[in-house]
Amino acid sequence: MRAVGTEAFEFFRVPASLYRPGDIIEEDLYFLYQGQYVLYRLKNLVWKEDDNQRLREVDIQDLFMKFLSKRDHQKFLEVHLAKVLDAPQVPVSQKAKLLYQTSQSLVEEIFEAPGSSENIKRSMKSIKNTIDFLGKGKENFFELMSLATSNFSEYSHALHTAAYSIAMAHQMGIKSFNQISAIGTAALLHDIGKSRVARSILDKPGPLTADERALVEQHPQFSYEIVKESRSIPEVAELIILQHHERPNGKGYPHGMSQEIHAFSKLVALGDVFDSLTSDRVYQKAMKPLDAIEFLRGDLKEEYDQNLLIDFIRMLKK
Repeated sequence: MRAVGTEAFEFFRVPASLYRPGDIIEEDLYFLYQGQYVLYRLKNLVWKEDDNQRLREVDIQDLFMKFLSKRDHQKFLEVHLAKVLDAPQVPVSQKAKLLYQTSQSLVEEIFEAPGSSENIKRSMKSIKNTIDFLGKGKENFFELMSLATSNFSEYSHALHTAAYSIAMAHQMGIKSFNQISAIGTAALLHDIGKSRVARSILDKPGPLTADERALVEQHPQFSYEIVKESRSIPEVAELIILQHHERPNGKGYPHGMSQEIHAFSKLVALGDVFDSLTSDRVYQKAMKPLDAIEFLRGDLKEEYDQNLLIDFIRMLKK
């Protein structure tokens, strides 16, 4: 960490592919040489093709900028993400990594400040980038999910559920961007209501008491109330969030519905449960994907739409 006046800053990586010829450089750019940050280009200058050529010659893929915090760095990447995802010269693996990183960071901010309408609005832009990325080919989905780990967190779970749900929408032939956006946004925000449940309950390794379980089972209602109050996402996305734990056999929650469960709610429910089953939790070990599918086809067959599950299986096949 360095200091300028009373403000401390750190150097953070930014993709060298961030700028194109003719762009104005927003901040001073550095490269790392023998452990030292060396000024490469000053801010307010025009980026030229020669700059790209020099970086290619020395195989530099990352430059560095100064930011006051990790959060400032993440917001900068978030703002410029669409440009990087659209750049043909950037490898798919690098795009996937940047998308995963910025999305997970955003979800963390959302959980820390669930009442922030600004953050919820940012989630819709994040979902647009995810839809665009996953819509360019099935290999992009596998590249993104190759970054997933079995270590569960609300942040990674939200991102994984969104990726599964968007990929499922593509698999099912849904063409409407508004519909896919609603599905993805709902999937990203479906568990935001857990911010109202004590961490000690969510991370409890043993069985929950009746009161604790009743509180956990209210989290879809809490999530719905939070997004409803923000007035930032489509009504169908709000409905999906409310219903993502309702089940056709009536054994779901928070309202024990069996009829009138929206088809998109059932879709997100599959992505939600599959990621949960294949993740290490404090109360269960991760299942292998094939075992999770068999569990959904067997013990849980009355709780999940089996026709949707067939599409889900097809989506998972390379």
